[in-house]
Amino acid sequence: MNLASLHIRLKHYDRLQADQMTPAISFNGGINENEANLCTLVIALSPGVRLYINEIAFDLRQGSCILVLPVQSYNLESSKGEVELARFTFEAFEVEGMSMNPVAHPPLLCGYPYHLLFSRVKQVLGNEAERRNQFSSSLSASEMAMMQGRLQLILGMMALLDEQASYLQNEEKIKMIQHTVHYMEQHYDEDLTVEQLANMVGMVRWQFSQQFKALTGQKPTDYLVHLRIKHAKTLLCNSTEPLRKISRQIGFKDEYYFSRCFRKLTGNTPREYANIHLHNQQRTVIDSLGRKVHVPKNAKRIVTDGKYTLGELLVLGISPIGAAISMKENVIYHNKLRNIHNIGHWADPDKIAQLQPEFVLLSYYHPAHDLQVLDAIAPTVVLDNKFRLFERLRYIAKLFERSKEAEKWITTYEDKVRLVRRQLADDYTTGETATVYLKLGTKFYIMGQNGFAASLYESLGFRPSAQVKHLIEQGQAWIEIQQYQLNHYAGDRNFILASRSELQTVAQCPQIAAIAKLTPGKIHFMDAIWNYDDPITRGRLLEVLPYIFRRKMM
Repeated sequence: MNLASLHIRLKHYDRLQADQMTPAISFNGGINENEANLCTLVIALSPGVRLYINEIAFDLRQGSCILVLPVQSYNLESSKGEVELARFTFEAFEVEGMSMNPVAHPPLLCGYPYHLLFSRVKQVLGNEAERRNQFSSSLSASEMAMMQGRLQLILGMMALLDEQASYLQNEEKIKMIQHTVHYMEQHYDEDLTVEQLANMVGMVRWQFSQQFKALTGQKPTDYLVHLRIKHAKTLLCNSTEPLRKISRQIGFKDEYYFSRCFRKLTGNTPREYANIHLHNQQRTVIDSLGRKVHVPKNAKRIVTDGKYTLGELLVLGISPIGAAISMKENVIYHNKLRNIHNIGHWADPDKIAQLQPEFVLLSYYHPAHDLQVLDAIAPTVVLDNKFRLFERLRYIAKLFERSKEAEKWITTYEDKVRLVRRQLADDYTTGETATVYLKLGTKFYIMGQNGFAASLYESLGFRPSAQVKHLIEQGQAWIEIQQYQLNHYAGDRNFILASRSELQTVAQCPQIAAIAKLTPGKIHFMDAIWNYDDPITRGRLLEVLPYIFRRKMM
């Protein structure tokens, strides 16, 4: 099925407004319960639009479009000032000869934003369109025809984004080389060889090097050196570690070879570069507690509690000198933590003071945090613990003037989500409910919108089961449950996370077996290492999701 073979029939069109003083506006689509095949297209006409679909938040840009299914409820809020949306409610039919068969929705991703250029959207909608707060009963037949044509143009623009993604996917050689480029960007600090990269894509060395240079303009070895030196620049401006440690941290075994490469590419020795870029200027930021904090520009010695900040800092190219990394063996990026000092489970002032930081970043406020003591050690900023991944990353990036890096990562991540959802189109249905169970020793937990569950609900289009949805609405990230309660939270599809050593035995739990009987073929067992919500884990998770969904299940 493609968009060209569909007939679109517009049922309603209106515009909605809200501001920060307006309570959250809740919608069930404004449709009759008998009209189960109606879809709603929501378009953000201004910045600051926050849309909740089944309690999952999306911060929309001007021009962002989201297709909402009849089974999905949605709420509208304003995150800043007055905001406006356009809303189309319509039916879709597949035309076969003289007959029209209703379809659930056009062949587009549901519940996930398409970021169109606002200038194009504005051009299509037209300046003459009146703002209306009524449904289509107030539109004349000619107005309905005009708006239906505009709706089809917007849907076509959304489909074009998918076609562009599919084109990249069909270019197999380019895709394979891009995979190795991405792998190098994520693993530049490891002992990589050209033979290893060539084997990853099934090519001989000379063929891989030729294809790699055609795509990037550089040989694989030169690209890797440039990549390492780029990260070295960041570390030199944010760390006072000895050069031998910095060289190992970016993948060089030899400190002197690192120095030669650095000078060749930059014209300065590593220490000369660091001295040139040292600044002591300050700027003022306001943290989530409303406190004005004076922080140094280009701070080098950063300490963080790490729960919702460590992966974000690392993906922005910032390596803190200290973090709460007691979980270092349980995260996929543990190799990046070897030069970071452990400050324990909490922000321990004594351990932090020993590191002589210039900046302390806390991912949330806890009564155990003595902010007055921490502020005396170094300027301390507290994040909002309600921030979702993109909000966190953008906030932290703004703190350290890395907004371009954050937006690049977000754009790349959204492109990957689109590709992965296309790859998995035959493996699951958008709108399925899903539940994430976590087993730690003898205890079982249900995850809310946190950890691995965040990827399911925010990126893959799953909905939480009714009971899990209730947890999310109550603001609970997770709860502990008894084994006899496991079946109570089950969704259409269920993910069981446990440590690697427990994965072999967890399936033998009678209650897990009962869930497997309830949802045959739709229960997955996964390493608990994926139960984190940082950008590094979320990004790498997209690479393994196709294997998770297609391997043998109970």
